[in-house]
Amino acid sequence: MIQGLIFITIVAILGAIFYAKSEALSRKSKLIVFLLIGHLIGFGWLYEFNNANQREHNREVLSAFKQGKTLTCKEVEVNHKSFIYVSGTLSFMPHETNQEHKGLVIDIATCKLK
Repeated sequence: MIQGLIFITIVAILGAIFYAKSEALSRKSKLIVFLLIGHLIGFGWLYEFNNANQREHNREVLSAFKQGKTLTCKEVEVNHKSFIYVSGTLSFMPHETNQEHKGLVIDIATCKLK
């Protein structure tokens, strides 16, 4: 959300500068600049929207994992007994006792609630 506010502030500052020097650009140039700014705002919004959805998915999956539920990740069943969650990489790694999946690193984004 903060990134979105920073982006909107920058666009507002550019808009103020653009209007201060309005005699320097033709109508066609102004239209092109406004369309570019509109596209940038649209892409910024889509990016933030997708990030928010991914963060929410990660929170739901992690919450279920911490509650002891079993997750399905890349066709592997992940649970609290045989995997640990590594917050630095947002992934699951097998416990030392889980020799079947030794060396496997599973990204949390690939997980689904069972």
